[in-house]
Amino acid sequence: MAKRQRVLVVLSQNELDSQPEPALDRGVFIARETNAMLELFVSEYHPSFYTPLIGKTLHNEWKPETYIRFALSRLQEISETLANREQLRVSSDAAWNRHQYDGIMQKVSSIKPDLMIKTIRHDSRLNRTLFNYTDWHLIRTCPCPLMLAKSEDTWATRAIVACVDPSHIHGREEGLDNSIIEIAQWLAYRLRGELHIFHAIEFMPEPIFRLWQPGASYDNYKQDSREEHETLLNELLRPYGIGSRRIHIAEGRPAESLLSFAKEVNASLVVMGAVSKGTLENLFIGNTAEKVLDALSCDILIVKPNPIEVRETVVEPVFG
Repeated sequence: MAKRQRVLVVLSQNELDSQPEPALDRGVFIARETNAMLELFVSEYHPSFYTPLIGKTLHNEWKPETYIRFALSRLQEISETLANREQLRVSSDAAWNRHQYDGIMQKVSSIKPDLMIKTIRHDSRLNRTLFNYTDWHLIRTCPCPLMLAKSEDTWATRAIVACVDPSHIHGREEGLDNSIIEIAQWLAYRLRGELHIFHAIEFMPEPIFRLWQPGASYDNYKQDSREEHETLLNELLRPYGIGSRRIHIAEGRPAESLLSFAKEVNASLVVMGAVSKGTLENLFIGNTAEKVLDALSCDILIVKPNPIEVRETVVEPVFG
């Protein structure tokens, strides 16, 4: 794969207020390891600026332009600190937009980053991730790989799980699994991590099978299905030279199986795919369910079919 040239980190007011966010930590980590350009970006909007209740004096003093100047000044401070401390190439920008995701998408369209990183909040007490409207919109529409940074830890294990489903018609037609593997393999190689390929097989429930094939062997059906999935998976992985001990096939519901496996290997990052078929409702996220995004406590990387091309020779011993 080629080097990642530009990483876009979307920050919030918290980061400007000197409250560190996982997204910035990941961006610095990846940029440092890959020699990529790091761009820091804030998209904000405060409706209180447009209400007369805040008073004429305050309204005159605090206009969007005032906030943008403040944000740019603070971003410049952060950029200079990172450039000096980490020896990184860092730039920054800020935008005022009624809808945060519009500002972010305009930035993505402008600079065409190879990777975007944004912090999302995971409540360990509730075992839930607190997605907002902007998060879901980006998951559905962001054209570049989108990393959702949850964990406060700095990828201590560097175990990267790539979720693939070669039996999924949409993903197969659009090369989604290949995109997932390539970016996961690239990250594992560049960050000296450990790559795991994960696939789950959900068999037809036995009562339904009995109605569909009266008198047929359910065990034979399961064996035939598993062999078919293994064949498809082997064909998918053949070009990548990934060692067999890094390939994992689970049997059961994909969402629950993935959550269990990610916990088993103490994953730092799970890479999965999203295919949008025309409307926001018709979104397929690999072979998983919405609950996976919600319940995973580690970082998540959402990949769309055929992202910006990245190719590089990867050495097998890193994964084998």
